[in-house]
Amino acid sequence: MAEEGYTVFTLQWQDFTITVEYHANWLNSGHWHLQLRCDGRLPVTETGYRSIFVPAAGFANEDEIRAFVTDYLDEAAQSKAWQAYLEDRRQMKLF
Repeated sequence: MAEEGYTVFTLQWQDFTITVEYHANWLNSGHWHLQLRCDGRLPVTETGYRSIFVPAAGFANEDEIRAFVTDYLDEAAQSKAWQAYLEDRRQMKLF
């Protein structure tokens, strides 16, 4: 259930299902507030939660928010740390 004033959609990114909540002009701050929630780690958060603030002129519609979040995740996924995490996830660990 979304917080008051937030719009919610689900984004499928790679093998991850992410709930994206957004609020335009959050607390009259002139910024969008985006919240990403996932049951597991993402390249932008180890906890599965990320809060992002974007200037009000950042988006015209939900499609632009989807593109922004996807690009944000794609860029972060290029890091060595994320690549190592994915490799560890694929490997069976004995200890």
